[in-house]
Amino acid sequence: MKNRFMVFIVGLLVMIFAPVSLGCGADSEKPTVKIVMAPYFGSWLCTYGITSGEVASDEVEVTIDLSLKFDDQMMAGNYPIGAMNTAAFAIGTELASFDLKALGVYLAHTGLEVTDGVALVYVKPGSSLSSPADLAGKKVGVPGLNSGTASTFLGLLKTEYGIEENQITLVDNAPPQLLEFLRKGDIDATLVLGDPSVQAYASGEFQVFWNVDQAFEARYGTYNPASFLAVRADYAAANPETTRAVYELLLQSRDWGEERLEELSEIYVAEYGGNAAFYQNAYTRHYSVTFDGVEGALEDGVMAIFGFVKDRGIISSIPEPEDIFVKW
Repeated sequence: MKNRFMVFIVGLLVMIFAPVSLGCGADSEKPTVKIVMAPYFGSWLCTYGITSGEVASDEVEVTIDLSLKFDDQMMAGNYPIGAMNTAAFAIGTELASFDLKALGVYLAHTGLEVTDGVALVYVKPGSSLSSPADLAGKKVGVPGLNSGTASTFLGLLKTEYGIEENQITLVDNAPPQLLEFLRKGDIDATLVLGDPSVQAYASGEFQVFWNVDQAFEARYGTYNPASFLAVRADYAAANPETTRAVYELLLQSRDWGEERLEELSEIYVAEYGGNAAFYQNAYTRHYSVTFDGVEGALEDGVMAIFGFVKDRGIISSIPEPEDIFVKW
């Protein structure tokens, strides 16, 4: 009986004087954040450091889903952080059931070294068209009527050349199909973007009629921002340190990937096919991931795109910059 009493006393003393656990066990583990990004080479390159485990954070565990429906996934609230094209983000600031903020530019229509551009209008060699003003009354291909690129194209066409959207017959389809329409003569010109545009640029089969990205840069003094790294405002407010840690980890992964561009392009081709030299050229000369903060000339350019989207009736108002752009 005495021994049992001593065991009880010792156990009680251990309970009383044991140190209180704060943040131990499961609570001390790094938070895990799942984000969604575009499934293109630039996205793959800049997130491969994370997905391969070569780049990691002491503050957050990040898992990445690559999806063609990245805009829809963010609009649905399925991810707290992810990529959104500029027009989808503008629409989301008005129509989403939650507030969105942009942590910075994600994919930009500028290469690491030069801006040969991605948003290009092509015609067949020998076309009688000589100026964008000549597109009035013509049949023009556009890949995605509600995309930021389409709105920028149509907005610049109006501001630079006085051509209204209703003066053109727009044909909406995927870039490869639009190039085939152009090849057959079913349309007079087509706006193309993404890797199909880079391929068309390099092939020389079509004539670059108007470089929309260079026109944007000439007017606004900055590259054309194609998409943002967006975050749900409620998530960012509740988890500011984690949100910042995700952003910084993506920056580190981007830098790590760009330093290994040649090596990683070979890995990408082995898995997905294509040509490594093509992807290296595309990232160096046509598009790249920047994660730049939206301020100064870049902010002016972004707000101009929002204005283009509004002018087309896709959104009814333009948000205030301080409400939607995170200033680090």
